[in-house]
Amino acid sequence: MKESISAVSIFQIVIVFILLFTAIMCLTINNANAFGIKDEITNIIELSDGDFLDASGNLSQKIVETIDLSNYRNTGNCGDGYVGFQRNGSRISDDKGASVCIKCVAVSSEVEDYLAGILGAENVAKQGENLEGYYYQVEVFYSLDVPIIKQAYNFKTKGETRLLYGNTPGLCS
Repeated sequence: MKESISAVSIFQIVIVFILLFTAIMCLTINNANAFGIKDEITNIIELSDGDFLDASGNLSQKIVETIDLSNYRNTGNCGDGYVGFQRNGSRISDDKGASVCIKCVAVSSEVEDYLAGILGAENVAKQGENLEGYYYQVEVFYSLDVPIIKQAYNFKTKGETRLLYGNTPGLCS
C-alpha cells in the first residue's frame, strides 16, 4: 500500500481540470464578444436616433459590418415582441436562429395607460399631448462552446438604448 493513488487516477484528475479550465475560458471569451456586440449595436441605434433599418426593413449596413468584423456567429430564439435578424442583416420571419433580436418599447403610451389605471382616465393627459418616447431592447446570444463536446448551453444577454424622442422610425412605426 505504498501508493494509494495510481498514476492513471492523477492523470484523470489533471484532464478534468484542463477541461474545466477550457470550458470557463470558452464561456468568458464568448460572453465578452456578445457583450461587445450588444454595446456596439445599441450605440449605433442611439447615434442614428432609432433609424437603423434600411428601406427594405433589414438592418443598416453599419450594424452588419459591426457583426462581421467581430466574428460573432451565435444564434438563438427571440423572445416575445422581438424581431429577429440574421448575420447578414436580413429579417427572419420565425424568430428562430436569429443572431440579433431587437424590440421597440413605446414608453409614453405605456405610462399613460399605467397612470389611467391608477388615477383614472379623466386625470391623465390625453393621448398625443405628451412627447412620444421609445427605446430599443437588443438581445444577442453566447454559448458554452467547448472543443470536442461542441455547444453545450446557449445564453442570451439584453441591453437597452437610452430613451429616444420624436419620430418613431424603425420597428416602432
